[in-house]
Amino acid sequence: MTPPLPDAPSPDLTDQDYEQALSEVVPATLEDAAVDARTRAQLLDLAGVPQGPINRAAYAWEEVSPGLKLHTLFSDAAKNVKKCLVWGTPGTSSPRHGHSGEELILVLEGRLQDERGSYGPGDICRSAAGDVHEEQVVGDVDCVCYVVYYGDLIPV
Repeated sequence: MTPPLPDAPSPDLTDQDYEQALSEVVPATLEDAAVDARTRAQLLDLAGVPQGPINRAAYAWEEVSPGLKLHTLFSDAAKNVKKCLVWGTPGTSSPRHGHSGEELILVLEGRLQDERGSYGPGDICRSAAGDVHEEQVVGDVDCVCYVVYYGDLIPV
């Protein structure tokens, strides 16, 4: 049985710790050479997702727009990466924005959609540098996502 991943990135854990955890959850038939460095780094970043269900009361939330809250779990300015939890109420939309780098949104609870599709628990909405979109919480329950930003959001 695979050991559980830590609840959140910890300063005590190294990339090697996450590399070990990743090697235990990626199928053994997948050779290291088959995964490019960028994808491998993104998988490691996604491996830091807090285990659910998310106890929303355990985090300090910043309201970024009406009905949309953010909690930064980890930020590394030198690598230009930021890992956050984002919590939105039904009908909430993010402001339309672009990206200077990639963005990975892993839906943990609820459902969101953008111009490209609809995403539920376990789905990943991926945006490339230069993409422009607006996410909206759909359905009648709150949506909580784990988001990894590589670069900055660009208001549009």
